[in-house]
Amino acid sequence: MKILHISLKEQGKDYVSLRYFWDNPANYKEHKLSSSEIKQLSQRAETDYYTRLPVDYSVTGQALYNWLDKSDRLLANALNQPRQQGLVIAIATDKGLAHLPWELLHDGKSFLVEKMPAIIPVRWMSNGQPIVTADNPQNRPLNVLFMATSPLEVEPELDYESEEGKILESTKRTPVNLRVEESGCLTELSYVVREYETGFFDVFHLTGHATHKDKKPCFLTEDEYGNRVDSSTDAIAEAMMYRLPALIFLSGCRTGYSSNGAVPSMAEELLSMGATAVVGWGERVRDTDATVAAGQLYWELSQGGTLAQALSSTYRTLAKENIPDWHKLRLYVANTLPGALVTPLRTPRRKQLPKLSNEVEFRDDEKRLRMATRENFVGRRRQLQNCLRTLKTDFDKVGVLIHGMGGWGKSSIASRLWDRLPEHEKILWWRQIDESYLIKKLKDKLISPTQLELIPYLENSNISFKARLSYLFSQLRERGEKPFLLILDDFEWNLEPRQGQYILKSEVASILEALIQAIEETGTNNRIVITCRYDFDYDLLEFFYKQGLEPLKDAELIKKLSRLKHFSSDKLSDKLLKRTLDLADGNPRLLEFLDEVLGCVDSETKLTQLEQSPELWKYKIIWEELYQLIDEPLQQILWHCLVYELPVPMEALEAVCDELPNYQQQLQRGLKLGLIEVSSDLQEENRVYRVSRILSHIIPNIKLPLAPKVYSLYQKAHEKLHQLWGNKENISEEKWHEIFRLKFANKKNPLCFRQGFDQMLAVQDNSEADKAFEGELRKVADDLVEDGLCTQLENYLQQKQWQKADEETAWIFYQVMVKENYDDWDDLLKNFPCETLRKINRLWLINSNNKFGISIQAEIYRSLGSPSDDDYEWDVFCERVGWKQNSWLSYYELMEKFEKNNVQNKDVMLTSSIILPMLIYTHIPHLGIDYVFLFTDSFVIGYHFLDGQENWFSYFAQRLVECNI
Repeated sequence: MKILHISLKEQGKDYVSLRYFWDNPANYKEHKLSSSEIKQLSQRAETDYYTRLPVDYSVTGQALYNWLDKSDRLLANALNQPRQQGLVIAIATDKGLAHLPWELLHDGKSFLVEKMPAIIPVRWMSNGQPIVTADNPQNRPLNVLFMATSPLEVEPELDYESEEGKILESTKRTPVNLRVEESGCLTELSYVVREYETGFFDVFHLTGHATHKDKKPCFLTEDEYGNRVDSSTDAIAEAMMYRLPALIFLSGCRTGYSSNGAVPSMAEELLSMGATAVVGWGERVRDTDATVAAGQLYWELSQGGTLAQALSSTYRTLAKENIPDWHKLRLYVANTLPGALVTPLRTPRRKQLPKLSNEVEFRDDEKRLRMATRENFVGRRRQLQNCLRTLKTDFDKVGVLIHGMGGWGKSSIASRLWDRLPEHEKILWWRQIDESYLIKKLKDKLISPTQLELIPYLENSNISFKARLSYLFSQLRERGEKPFLLILDDFEWNLEPRQGQYILKSEVASILEALIQAIEETGTNNRIVITCRYDFDYDLLEFFYKQGLEPLKDAELIKKLSRLKHFSSDKLSDKLLKRTLDLADGNPRLLEFLDEVLGCVDSETKLTQLEQSPELWKYKIIWEELYQLIDEPLQQILWHCLVYELPVPMEALEAVCDELPNYQQQLQRGLKLGLIEVSSDLQEENRVYRVSRILSHIIPNIKLPLAPKVYSLYQKAHEKLHQLWGNKENISEEKWHEIFRLKFANKKNPLCFRQGFDQMLAVQDNSEADKAFEGELRKVADDLVEDGLCTQLENYLQQKQWQKADEETAWIFYQVMVKENYDDWDDLLKNFPCETLRKINRLWLINSNNKFGISIQAEIYRSLGSPSDDDYEWDVFCERVGWKQNSWLSYYELMEKFEKNNVQNKDVMLTSSIILPMLIYTHIPHLGIDYVFLFTDSFVIGYHFLDGQENWFSYFAQRLVECNI
């Protein structure tokens, strides 16, 4: 790959030399510039690029291109040279050049990064020597060390595992060896690094929030409890033991931002510490966009592509998906540009991924208790952090109770706590406890001479058990010995049912009471971890933090599946995969069991058998005696809650159960019995809940009733969720999908679709609500009414209800888009059915005496020469149709002015400068076109667009011409 080097060299006090060379620094061409010109260029970047209202990116890109090209066309000549392998433009980072947005370089036709073969701008930490290309790909899969961070109480809270899940999904056909550090803590990261030899990893990927503190870049990592730690570049390099791999991807905001050279970016700091290449983001970026970038970058690298090819592919993918921040991705290198890190998949003698390990750990002496190894353990970060915080810092508690359905990984969490508490002496007890065996377990840990002296007192049965424990704990503390961590695993063996829930067996109650009181009264740091399927009824549990569990989902589920041989096979059909996942419902134990089923020759037949005969597997999840406790009142509660697919707040569950007797008590029973999942949120008011779908497989009565009986339940669920989540602050597309899914459940009621549209309009600046509404509407496209599409529009227009008519027009557009299956609003405007378009326009014209209508707008547009958005006439057009009045106004501000005028005047059409309809033009942001938010309450109508996109009004106007409008 050819590399064009560009650097600045000072020439006296007021001048610099802009030098260009290929592979010989002595053979260069140069231009002499004044130092003030560099300063002006940087200032222009501040006003044109690093601003809330940037100049069109192509304009900025062309200015940078022309500045490098000069009159003798140095850059153009370089681009015209043969470059079969692509071209790298290496721009030195000193003298403030790193601050400029080189990714926007534009030759007047397109951005350079869009061209093929690849043309990639690189920020080069120059020492005067040319960059060399490393060309030593390893004949094996890509080895990636990954850590995601999202500290508690840092907003916005990141979906910290989605990027990892995207990498796994994108590289499914050319799998990477992805080693994940699960805690987000640099201390834990250092332990992972020590497990591997130097040079093992090709890439280190760190994702999360980044910022500047005291004018220095830092990454927001977590401590072992999930709290925020502002980690410097030094701290990151130290955690890596300065074993910096060929590529580091800092997927955090402004990790590639250098402020005029005054403060080096985190990427530059890593290069100065010995890193070879660092990818970072030059400005703030949405985590969803960063996730797309990561997926594409690693797909290319895993295929054996060079770093430059991978970066080029990533830019093109981001631009193709209309991600406005594509240009913020930046590559920094020192003296070496990595080429391909690994060979292509089919290379002869290429090493395969390490075989999926079935290795397990045993914590009990009898080696009966199997637990996932640290490497195979997936997710549960927040649950671990909550438990660690309690065990290490909350001295009002003596321990934690980890409870939930069988197979959710309670024992594996306890095993991780074992690893994370090295300052404790561990004692593990499996199943039912008794006093004599507990004494034996304690005695086995007393091995030093001073400890042996304590054994006779511990064995003296004439003294109460609590007194003996208290004496032992106190004496060990005085002698500076480690406190105990007692893990009581599978504690459900110590329980018995009574009055619809579980309580301690009488012989166990006294033992647990003695343990708790001895720890509490001595104030020692001994701790208890209980894992149990049930949250049992016991007064002394007030001394425990209760950690409920939920099944694996989203990125955690993807990670788990990637570790299972047959789930991760590309030979598995999508239909069979979905059936299997529906049956497992994210339960890790069931997933492992079903993975073996998928490995069978007749896997589909066996899966059908398991679906029809749950008795073959339900024992793995629920004990037989539990069925006696799931009585009819509890069954009713559970099937009512099945109306929600997403975990929801407790008040949402209560809302759909409030007509049932003792519903609050029954919901608490469902929680205590492990039948209702609970999220990991530390604060109870933030927790969400969901009924396990496994129950509907194994208990016939726990199923939603058939339509139409169930419609009232859907409506009640929708009303409550819309009350809780249907606001502008909700930026979760998943939550909005649930709101509209429930709203559209009664497909026989066409009004529900229009009402959902109104709910989306109420938060129109919320693109997540917009996308969710469209997605759910597409699912019910066949149920939309075709007859009388414009009937309501005509009624509103005849009654002079202009805003309602404007909204109805947009609703017609929505219906046409999904009914005709147009890809998006862009596709709709280019191909809108002429007959419907003519009818809409005719209704507006007739009822407004030719004042309002789409054709009126188009006529004005054509009279101005069909201007593009960067032409002066475009502003004139927007002023003529009323979208701009001195300044850009939001849709709702314009309608407020319009309606106010309507009240004050008998005939608004004589006085209004606003030509309706308008709302159909505010949906454009859904296409990914880069609208500017001048007001927080709505989109501005038609203002700013990404370069390279056709002016949307121009092709809509063209459609009007085609339709003779």
